[in-house]
Amino acid sequence: MLYSLNVNSIRDVLKRRGKRAIALVDLPKYTVEHLGLSALNLSTDLLAGVGRSDLEKIRDTGDRVGCTCLLLSQMDSLPLGDLRGAKADAGVDRAKRVITAATLLGCNSASISIKSKDTDENFDQCVMRMKQILEHADSVDINILIAPTSGLTEDPERLTQLIKGIGGFRIGTLPDFQSAYNSGDPAGYLRRLTPYASVVNATTLGFSELVADENAEKTPDSLEEGLTGLDALAAELQGMMDVPAPVHEGLDLVPMVQALAAVGFDGNIAIDYRGGEMVHLEQCKAAMLWSRPMSRLQGDRSIGGSHDQRRTADRFQSTKNGGSGVG
Repeated sequence: MLYSLNVNSIRDVLKRRGKRAIALVDLPKYTVEHLGLSALNLSTDLLAGVGRSDLEKIRDTGDRVGCTCLLLSQMDSLPLGDLRGAKADAGVDRAKRVITAATLLGCNSASISIKSKDTDENFDQCVMRMKQILEHADSVDINILIAPTSGLTEDPERLTQLIKGIGGFRIGTLPDFQSAYNSGDPAGYLRRLTPYASVVNATTLGFSELVADENAEKTPDSLEEGLTGLDALAAELQGMMDVPAPVHEGLDLVPMVQALAAVGFDGNIAIDYRGGEMVHLEQCKAAMLWSRPMSRLQGDRSIGGSHDQRRTADRFQSTKNGGSGVG
C-alpha cells in the first residue's frame, strides 16, 4: 500500500495567518517535511481562484521536494443524470475543467461524484455524459474515479453496473471508509468497490492513547546488535508484534483494511483525518499496517516510499486544452 495525504486533513494549517501561514504552493514541501509523506490529494474547493501558473507551481514544487499530487477531487456533485440537457451539459463542462486542472497539477486521476436519481432513464443519461467526460480524460491521460454518494451511486452493486455501462480502462471508483461504515456492511462494501479503485479514501477520526506494558519482555539491545541476516529480521518482526495495535475511535478500521487486502488492493491509501489537528499521522499509518498482517512480513511500501509512489504516478507536464483554474 502507498500512503498519501488527503489535504482536507490539514485545513486548519491552511487557515493560518502571518508567519505561520502555509501557501498552497508550499503544500508539497509541508507534506514531506512535517508529515513524512511523499504524495498528496487535493480538492477543487481549495483551488478556487487559482490560475494555471499557480497550479504549475504546485506541481513544480512537488517535483523539487519529491511529493507528487496524485488526485484532484471535485467536491460538489455534478448533475450528470439530470434529464434537462443544460444542467447535464454544465456538469460535463465542469468535469472537463477539473480534468485540465488535474493535468496541470501532474495528477494521474481526477474524481467526481454524481448527483442523480436512481432510475433507468437517469442511469442511461449518466452513462452518456460520463462517456463524453472520458473522451476528454483520455486525450490527456487522466483516469476518472467516481466517488459514491446518495442516489444512483449509493449502492455498490448499482455503481459497479454504472462503471461497466460506461466502459473503458480509465474509469474507476473512489471508495471511502466513512461511506463504507455508513452502509452497515463496511467489509462487503469495500470488497465490491475496491477492485475498480486505484485510490481508497481512509477516513480516520482519532486514536486512544496506548500505554506501554512495562512487564513485556524485550530483546536486549546487545543481542539485537549481534544478529545478522534472517536472525536480525526475525528479531525485528518479533519486536513489532510486541507493540499493541493503535485503537481507532469511531470506525473499526480492521475489517475495512482486511477487505482491501482480501481483494489484493495495493494502491493509494489517502489518509483523510477528520479528528481536528493532524497529530495522529503515525497512528493512522500504524493502524493500516497492523490491520493487514501480511504487510508486516512482506515489507509495506507505504512509509518512506517516495520512489514507488512517483513511479506509479504518471507525470503530465502540459496540456493543449485551455482554461486557467477550477474556481
